[in-house]
Amino acid sequence: ENEILIGKGSVKAVDSEGKHIFADKVTYNKSTEFLLAEENVRVADIEGNIVKTNKITYDKINEIITTFEDTELILNEGYKLISKNVSYNVAKKILSSNNNSIFTDRDGNIVETDMFQYDVKNNLFSSLGKIKITDMQKNEYFFKELHVDTKRKEMIGSDISVLLDQKSFGV
Repeated sequence: ENEILIGKGSVKAVDSEGKHIFADKVTYNKSTEFLLAEENVRVADIEGNIVKTNKITYDKINEIITTFEDTELILNEGYKLISKNVSYNVAKKILSSNNNSIFTDRDGNIVETDMFQYDVKNNLFSSLGKIKITDMQKNEYFFKELHVDTKRKEMIGSDISVLLDQKSFGV
């Protein structure tokens, strides 16, 4: 009668677009189309991207998924992103956070940012502000703006400074 569904244990919720939400506890309000998933939450979309966290909300009417606290994103191209309080605009297919984030590729290169935006549809990771990249040889690159095409494995940035590792540079 109050249109609230509660699931506990090993819960799986699937929306009309094929997103699968797994959690230990799910509360869904049918009248407001609002879902709260808590404890051991994992969200998988049809593109193969996975979000892991302990708490999310999914506002189906506004098409916004919000994570709380520590969040791990595993992108279908093999990239891994660790952040906090991530927002996912489902309609626009854009993930974003205004918190410190660590973006790692398959080769072990690490991008540290103050904020990020990831366009799932166009496979484009973007950031502004203080950005630091550490490559496999421990060279450090600093940017004020960075765009990474995760599909083509191409990167473009602005205002770059570089600190080369003395061992790998031969100094």
